[in-house]
This record gives sequence, C-alpha cells and structure tokens, in this order.
Amino acid sequence: MHPTKLTILIADDMDSIAEFIKAQLTTLNDNTGFLRAKDGYETYRIALESAPDLILLDWEMPEISGLDALKNLKLNSKTQDIPVIIISSFSSSDKVKEALEAGAIDYVRKPIETDELIARARSAMTLANTLKELKYQKQQLEAEQKKTYHILKNILPAEVVKSLRNGEVIQPRPYRNVTILIADLVNFTEKATRMSPRKLLDELRIIFTKFDEISQKHNCVRIKTIGDAYMAVSGMFSNSKEHALRAAKAANEMRDFIVERNRKNGVQWEVRIGLNSGDIIAGFISEHNLSYDIFGDNVNIAARMQTYSGPMQINISETTKKLLEPHYTFVRRVPQKVKGKGMIEMYYLHKPKMPGQTNGKKQNPESSPKVI
Repeated sequence: MHPTKLTILIADDMDSIAEFIKAQLTTLNDNTGFLRAKDGYETYRIALESAPDLILLDWEMPEISGLDALKNLKLNSKTQDIPVIIISSFSSSDKVKEALEAGAIDYVRKPIETDELIARARSAMTLANTLKELKYQKQQLEAEQKKTYHILKNILPAEVVKSLRNGEVIQPRPYRNVTILIADLVNFTEKATRMSPRKLLDELRIIFTKFDEISQKHNCVRIKTIGDAYMAVSGMFSNSKEHALRAAKAANEMRDFIVERNRKNGVQWEVRIGLNSGDIIAGFISEHNLSYDIFGDNVNIAARMQTYSGPMQINISETTKKLLEPHYTFVRRVPQKVKGKGMIEMYYLHKPKMPGQTNGKKQNPESSPKVI
C-alpha cells in the first residue's frame, strides 16, 4: 500500500512565523509531519531529499528568495509536481500573478489570517492527496505496462510490439525475398523422457535464449518456438538483399553453439536446420490470438528442408543455394520426394568460399559439389 501520511515543508527565515504556521496546520490532520527550511537553498535541498506533499514558501528570504526557490523547484522533474503556496507581504496583484505564473498553486498575504491559511492549506492538501493517488496509480499502470511489454517482446517480433504500442492495427501482409530458418533438436522426445521437467525446460531456455541472441546479431526475426523447434526469418523487416547470407551465418553459429555446449555439458544435443528463400505472408492467426505467424508455400518448404536434414547439418533449398553461391560451397544431395511437391533438390551448406573462389573451372577440388 502507498503511504497516507502527509509531509509539509515550512520555509520561512523567521522562527516565530514558522511556528505559528505549524501550530495552525497541526489541527488539520493528526497524521501530518513538518519540515523546516530557513532560506531558498535549504528549501530546494530539503524538497529534493524528502519530496514533501506541500510547501509553504515565504517569498522574502535571505540570499535565495522564495520565488527563486520556487522557479528552481519547477525546473526539476523530481520536485516540479509538489504543490507550493507562496506567503508574502507583497499585496499587489502583479506579485500574485508573478508567483502563480512561476508555478505556485496559491498565494497567502501577510499578516497571515488563520482562517484563510487553514482553508488554503486544506485545499492544497486535498490536491496533494489527489496528486499522490494519481501518481501511485500511474506507477501501478506503468509497472503493468512494463510487465505486458516484457511478455509481448518475448512472444512477438519487436517491430510488431512497437506497432501495437503505437495503436496500429496489424493486418496480414506479404513479405518478399526473405529466408526462413527452422531449427529442431534431434531425438528430443526420447531425451525428454530421461530428464525432469525442470531440467528439460532449463535446457530449452538456455538453447533458445542463445538462438535469440544469434538471430538478433544477424538481424533475423524470431517468429516462434514450438516445443523443440525454433523458427526465424531473415529480411522480413529490413528488406536486406543479404537475407540468405544472414540466415546462413545465423544457422552456422547456432550449430557451432550446440557443438561448443556439448563439450561442456552433460546433455548432448544435435540440431537439424533447414533454410528456404522466397515470399511469405505474416500476421496474427485471429483477432483473439496473439500468435504472430508466417504462412505460405515457402514456409512449408523450409519445414521440409529441416525434416530431411541430417543431424548437425544445414539443409538448404535450390532457391537459397542460388543466393548463397557467391559465399559458400555446397554438398549436393539426392533429390527427395516431398508430398505435394514431387522431387525437390536440396543441398547441405558446406563451408564459406575462400577469397577469389568461384564456381568456374579453377574451383578448388575440395569445394566441388558432392552427392549424398
């Protein structure tokens, strides 16, 4: 629960006036505490340190006047919302206007009338309570918004979350020239039966957290995880001509991570990765479901590339291979018959090409296509 006690700062260089003000205001609320300042500098310092709910500020104080202190309070984000009542012997309307324009909520003239002081202080304290409650509600709302944002950014692409926060309607839309990456852990079901649920979830959390880092590093967008499968897309929001290259680098780094982790970890994992390039459609499945997904024939082909991949291999389609020819060598595989697609060409990503290496006759024999 937020605190209900009110704190009033009385800023006046004359002890007798400060004590008089305190005596009158003590009758307002048994749960009110008082602070004291004797000049403008002390007023600003105490307000900054203690954040009182109300300040009664004498205009005519030595060195730094109350009005200057008021102006400084309003310039600082930590103190600018504190209600301030100016107390002054100035009686002209110009002075009242000057104080109010500087940020004072009210103005009390000297000599101080008890009834007027209490009435104005009570009004200001009511406002202070209201402001405190609004501030508390705002903090609660911001905390809930942060929680919601944290959840959304873990299940949706950052660009989609940004659009949602801006109040935009997310319509299904096509994305052209992208590369889909799908990674799947080998024999996951079998290994899962030999682990406790906590151990299994820890393993997935560690692996997929690293995959997220790798995806972000290579400007790939994580779409979703389904059990032990991880899906990402390169070029979806960036419109990069190097989408296939970025996906290939991400895939290689994911595989390298699994290799390195197996050296240090008791649980030995293998991963199958499939890549395919082309056009897709992306959007929410329904108005009542926050599952953002990608659709289309090229997504299905990427899934087939993953399914037909060998353990610890990166299996790519013909379209992806053409985009990667300047950068990688390949191992040609025996075409596979895929339901609804017939025979499909596929290749294992072999290794990066050496500088100056081409697909011509002078190609290194080691990089020549092999069929497996």
